[in-house]
Amino acid sequence: MAMKADQMLREKEIQGTGFSLYGKIMIASILTIITFFIAQSLYELFMLTMINLVTIIVLIVLLKTLKKNKFVSAIGIICVLLDLAIVSALPFVWYHSVGGESVPRTYLIKTSTHFIIAGTLVMNAFTIQPMYPLLYSFGVVINQALLLWYAQADPRFQSTESFKEAWLGNAAHVNNYIVTMGVIGVLGFALAYLTFRIRKTLFLVVKSELKTDQLSRYFSPHVIQEIESAEEGFFSPGGKKQDVAVLFCDIEGFTQISETLGPEATLSLLSEYHSFMLEAIFKYRGTLDKFIGDGMLVTFGTPQPSEEDPLSAVLAGIEMKHKLAEWNRTRIASGLKPISIRIGIHFGPAIVGNVGVAKRLEYTVIGDTVNAASRIESLGKELKKSFLVSKDLLDRIPNPSSIPAKLKSLGGFSLRGKTKTTEIFSIEVE
Repeated sequence: MAMKADQMLREKEIQGTGFSLYGKIMIASILTIITFFIAQSLYELFMLTMINLVTIIVLIVLLKTLKKNKFVSAIGIICVLLDLAIVSALPFVWYHSVGGESVPRTYLIKTSTHFIIAGTLVMNAFTIQPMYPLLYSFGVVINQALLLWYAQADPRFQSTESFKEAWLGNAAHVNNYIVTMGVIGVLGFALAYLTFRIRKTLFLVVKSELKTDQLSRYFSPHVIQEIESAEEGFFSPGGKKQDVAVLFCDIEGFTQISETLGPEATLSLLSEYHSFMLEAIFKYRGTLDKFIGDGMLVTFGTPQPSEEDPLSAVLAGIEMKHKLAEWNRTRIASGLKPISIRIGIHFGPAIVGNVGVAKRLEYTVIGDTVNAASRIESLGKELKKSFLVSKDLLDRIPNPSSIPAKLKSLGGFSLRGKTKTTEIFSIEVE
């Protein structure tokens, strides 16, 4: 499960990285448009437009590569390096736009790149990969420190402790600049930690989704919802007595079929067979209790019973026969022999709950009703009938005539282990 969780988490990371790339493309596009209105010179207009266009092209190429699910980590690193390159270039573009070396280098640290840095930092966090905002903030702090060192190397560099003078004059507030670098560094670490927590939470959510997916192999979606919302006591050893419909299904002549096909082909046949059988079962809120070789024990009314359980069991059996007929047509067209099944359904009280110990539980049904359903299914072999149900089941269906199949009473039978006879009906599915 951990491996599958990692794979799904990687898919989420790819989605987050894609969102980040789209966001950066949008930002670069907007800045390109704004540049035409605020550029102070043709040099600035040309350089900023070229930087933005190159950035957009590179991001589009990375986005197309990302859609192929390739080089995900490399794309993230390239994006960080591209962001750092842009932040490094912008102050010098603006500096040369206003005169270059004829202007004191103080201007380099008075340019407003901090808003761009903060926005880009947030976009990197959307990748849900803590490494990217951390690397970016670390790179920005080093970059800004080097820029300050370079600016202070100019003898004309002016510094002031007055915010007003720094804002309106030619001097720079160095302490404020250093504090800003510190804030960016702290913000980077905070976003990295937040991203780490989100990633961890997302991993747990993904694992939960996988568990739900695994439950879907055993229960219908409606039953899964009930299990997920159940109280802790639901998962303790023990059970309760309740009325359930129990369906047994078996493949006729399976021993001979398995001997003819061999192990691998037999497992392949069972896998295909079980897949569409379970579709029919889950469609009518059935619960797969267990596979018994080629057979299946299915219950209707677990964990929560309803008045529709008897009818649902019959309708599920009819659906199983229909799907089997479709499958057999495909098999015959492929030159394969058709498969026949027997279905037996009974209704009555059973013990429903967890059997075993706290560390190893099996949610199942036990009792006379389960045994009777098994006997009814086996009776089909003697009677040459493929679908049998008990009168106890039909008596719990308010309107048996609503069943889309022919019902025929076969009389009373003494089922092994029962003292009273049980009236058995055959269901003929067209």
